[in-house]
Amino acid sequence: MLLLSVGLSASERIGDHFWPTPNNAFVKGRTLAHFVQPTESGKLNSALWGCVRNNGTRFHEGIDLKATQKDSHGEPTDSVFAFDKGIVRYVNLEPRRSSYGRYIVIEHLHWSPGMVTLYAHLSAVPNAIRSGVEVAGGQPIATMGRSASYTIPRSRAHLHFEIGLWLGGEFQRWYDEQRFDDLNDHGEFNGMNIIGMDVWAILQALKRGEVANVVEYLAAEPAAVSVNHWDPQIPDLLQVNPDLMTNYVIPENHEGWRIDFSASGLPLRFEALASKTRSSSRTTIQVVNERVASSHSCLGLISGGGTPALGAKLNGILQRLFVD
Repeated sequence: MLLLSVGLSASERIGDHFWPTPNNAFVKGRTLAHFVQPTESGKLNSALWGCVRNNGTRFHEGIDLKATQKDSHGEPTDSVFAFDKGIVRYVNLEPRRSSYGRYIVIEHLHWSPGMVTLYAHLSAVPNAIRSGVEVAGGQPIATMGRSASYTIPRSRAHLHFEIGLWLGGEFQRWYDEQRFDDLNDHGEFNGMNIIGMDVWAILQALKRGEVANVVEYLAAEPAAVSVNHWDPQIPDLLQVNPDLMTNYVIPENHEGWRIDFSASGLPLRFEALASKTRSSSRTTIQVVNERVASSHSCLGLISGGGTPALGAKLNGILQRLFVD
């Protein structure tokens, strides 16, 4: 592993972490207009995480932070800073191959294996920032921009920032099974292989001092849906992070899993289940927190009226976790 010894920036602290742009308006308690970049609609909440796009019908995985420094051509020059120390796992330098444009994925092993941050729409990434390099929290890692597989106007240049969970190394096998029209140009670190946490809620909790770091936030994350899924294989995610399993050992007559999911579909906990508890259905919802589960309704974690059933989003996540 390489250790990059570039000097730290003067980025602002937010709890144990670092604000990812030079604009400290959020940390100082200023309003959304001072630090987020809305879509063409102009609605400020369209820059936030959740069901905020297309009149609440389309989900946004991160938060969009506006540019505040521009050159004579109107292009952004703001530095982008690492949210915390970690290891660079992927850098995409071919902007037209992703809706993220140029983007960086950093894994934060000291949080938990598989926990990552993602920085997108970058205009430039230094040669020293490459896979396997260790970076420090608050270190400059890129320059903000507007790169993407589509056109982002200069006036809406921004950093798209995510905090999420990488689902593991079997992504290509899952991707091939989906029979998508496009090739996977990004290997295991395709954005489809990362489930985003509620980054806006995390940032607010950090600023208010309710939690000191992402780990504390995740520990308190409530389950929206709990399912029993009868498949004895070890999910790809548990190969990455065995600590997500609540059992000390897998029972000898193991046939499935009870999995708790957050409102965004983030797998929070896995419990190995024995055959004696098996039901006739392959997957059943055991517990639904209606208030939490419906807080991001456009995701479609659950469907149905009186008797909740798996929605398309949750069914897709299960297919990814248990690749046939």
